[in-house]
Amino acid sequence: MTTTSDKIMNRTQDGFVHHANSGLKSGLNTTATITSSTVVANTNFDVIIIGAGFTGLMAARELSLKNRKVLLVEARDRIGGRTFTTEFENEKYEMGGTWIHWSQPHVWAEITRYGLSIVESKGATADRLSLLFDNGSRLKMASTSDLFTEVCEVMNTYSDVDGVQGRTILPLPHDPFAAKEINQTYDKLSMQDRLDQISSTLSKEMYEFMDAYLSMNSQCRLSESGFIDHIRWWALGDYETFRLFDKTSRYKISEGTTALAQAMLNDCHNVQLLLSTPVVSINRTDDNNITVLTQNGQLYAGCTTIITIPLNTLYKTQFIPPLKSEKQRAINERQCRGGSKFAVKLEEPIGKWCGYAPYPNPITMAFTDDEDGSIIIGFGMEDLIDIQDLNAVKFELNKFLPDIKIKYIIGHDWRNDPLTGGTWGWYRPGQVTSNLLTLQENEPPLFFASSDTANGWRGFIDGALESGLTIVRHVEHYLNEQTA
Repeated sequence: MTTTSDKIMNRTQDGFVHHANSGLKSGLNTTATITSSTVVANTNFDVIIIGAGFTGLMAARELSLKNRKVLLVEARDRIGGRTFTTEFENEKYEMGGTWIHWSQPHVWAEITRYGLSIVESKGATADRLSLLFDNGSRLKMASTSDLFTEVCEVMNTYSDVDGVQGRTILPLPHDPFAAKEINQTYDKLSMQDRLDQISSTLSKEMYEFMDAYLSMNSQCRLSESGFIDHIRWWALGDYETFRLFDKTSRYKISEGTTALAQAMLNDCHNVQLLLSTPVVSINRTDDNNITVLTQNGQLYAGCTTIITIPLNTLYKTQFIPPLKSEKQRAINERQCRGGSKFAVKLEEPIGKWCGYAPYPNPITMAFTDDEDGSIIIGFGMEDLIDIQDLNAVKFELNKFLPDIKIKYIIGHDWRNDPLTGGTWGWYRPGQVTSNLLTLQENEPPLFFASSDTANGWRGFIDGALESGLTIVRHVEHYLNEQTA
C-alpha cells in the first residue's frame, strides 16, 4: 500500500509567495509532495497511469482494488495535478481547482467516503460590489441584491436560445450528445456571438458586466469561447443563475483538495508511485503491450497505459506508432488556455466583497474568501497580468479598492506551466461536436482520460473523477478480454 502523511509539509516546485514589506519571494509548502516508490527493474505492470491528478488517482485506486498491478507516473514533485493546498501563516490556500458542490456526484461520493467537510467562500455572498467600466477608468459601487436581480434576468435571456432555457440542447447535462443534431447548430456559436445577439436589450453597463461575468467562466475572450460550454454549465446549474453560482464558486473542501488526493492515494493497494518523472514517449510493442520512456531514460513496461495528461500539453508526448490522424488533430488543436488565479492577504479586512471588470481589464473577477474579508481571490484573463509582480497586482486591485494594502500575494501560474498550459477546460466554438468524442476514443492498449474530456463537470474536480472512473471500466474490459 502507498501511504502519505497529512502532517508533513514539504517544498514544491510549484507556486510562490511574494512579500510586500521585504519584497522577497519564496516557494510554497504542501503535504502533496511525498516520497516516490522504488520500482524493481523489469517489473511488468498491468496498467501504467501517466499523471497523478484526480483522474489518475481515481483510476489507480479503483484498478488496485481489482488487484491490478499499477504504476503511477507523475511529472511533478507532488500529487494532485491542477490542484494543491498550501498553508502559509496559518491560512489554507487552494492554488488550483477549488470549488465543489453536493450535486456534483463523483466528488461528493469521495467527500462522503473519506468523511471530509465543506466551507463557504464568503465573498460568494458578498454585501457589496465594485464594478469597473470604460476600460477600467470608472469605478461604480453597487449592492449585490440590487444588481443580481437584473443579472438573473439577463442570464435567463442569454441562455434562452431555444425558448426553454437551453433544455433542448442539453436535456441530460451529463450526456453532451443526447441531442446531437441540435448541439451541432449551437456549437458553432461563440459566447460573444450570443452576447451580441441580445446586446440591443442591454444597457452599456450591463453589457460590460456580462462580458466580465461570462468571460470569468471561460477565462478567455468571449469570441474564442464556445457557447455550448456555457450551456453545459447552465444545465448543470439547473438552468438558474444562483444555483450555478453556488455549484461553481461557493463551497470548498475544509481540509483542502490535497487532503482528498492523499486519502485516495492511501486507499491504493499494490500501486507504485514515481514523482518528478516526466514521460517522453509511449511505445506500443509488437505484442500489443506498451513501454513508457521517461525523461531520465528509464523504460517501464506494461499491458496497458492510461494517459491523463492535460489536453493543452498532451501534444508534447510522442506516440510510437503515431495515433490515428483524427485524434492527433484534435490533440493538436488544444482548447482555451485560460488565465490566472492568485490570492492576496490584506493588512486590514474589508468584509464580504466582490468585484468585476470586463476585458481587457487584467483582473476579471475578485472576491473575499474568508470570514472577515482579509483574503482576496483574484482571476485574470490570458497573460494580461503577471501575478508574480506584486506591484502590478496591487495597482490593478486598487482600481477596485483604492485604499487596500497588501501583505503578500500567493499563487501559481497555470497558464504558463509547461505541464498544464492553462487552467480549467473550456472548448472553442465547434470543438465539442468535432473533438470531444475523438479525444475520448481509446486506442487499446492506450486509454485516455482527463477532466478536459469529461462529459459532465468538465474542467472541475468532479469531471476528473468521472473520467478516471469511466476509463477503469474500459481498461478492465480490455484486460479481461486479453486473458479470456
